Amino acid sequence: MALLGLSTGTDAGKLYKWIDENGNVRYSDRLPPTQVRQAHEILNSQGIVISKTDAAKTEAELIIARKIQEDLEARLAEEKRIKAKQFHEDQVLLLTFSSEEEMDRVRDNRLNVLDAVIELIKKSLGTTIEKLIGLEDTAVKLYISIDKEIPGGLAQNIEFFTRKKEIREQQLDLKETEKRKILRQYRIDLARFRYLKAVQLN
Repeated sequence: MALLGLSTGTDAGKLYKWIDENGNVRYSDRLPPTQVRQAHEILNSQGIVISKTDAAKTEAELIIARKIQEDLEARLAEEKRIKAKQFHEDQVLLLTFSSEEEMDRVRDNRLNVLDAVIELIKKSLGTTIEKLIGLEDTAVKLYISIDKEIPGGLAQNIEFFTRKKEIREQQLDLKETEKRKILRQYRIDLARFRYLKAVQLN
């Protein structure tokens, strides 16, 4: 290290330090070409590290690093999108409703309309089922029980009311699902509304 004091100029005392392929610590005032892309340090005339250079990444490491960076950017972009969406929904909620009572009224109005539609579908379904049962009983008594073929007109009527029953059941299921969604969304909106109002007060 005493030799460090003999150097002059802007690079006076500069010394390179690295670990060779055998695991030995090496020092030199010049960095071997083979070591340029490997990890090494530069020391000043007092032996203090003034800069460090990490080993150059392999192609595989670069691919992994790029993938990590891309994933990070995608996650940050998604978080930003979610925050913007939530902010927009919050503003709509606050502009639409002035109180919890108003939210209750809107919910009740929607449910009342939906309940009326559900009752109409149930009534139609009940009538359809009764008609279908009657047709099927006729088919059994007059034809199937004595091994006779069901006439085309009767068979068509049975098929028509069977299909009508299926349609009404699907409609009923959709409306019941819609009702559950309204109630679930109401609970979510109410909780969010209370939170936003509490934040405004603070």
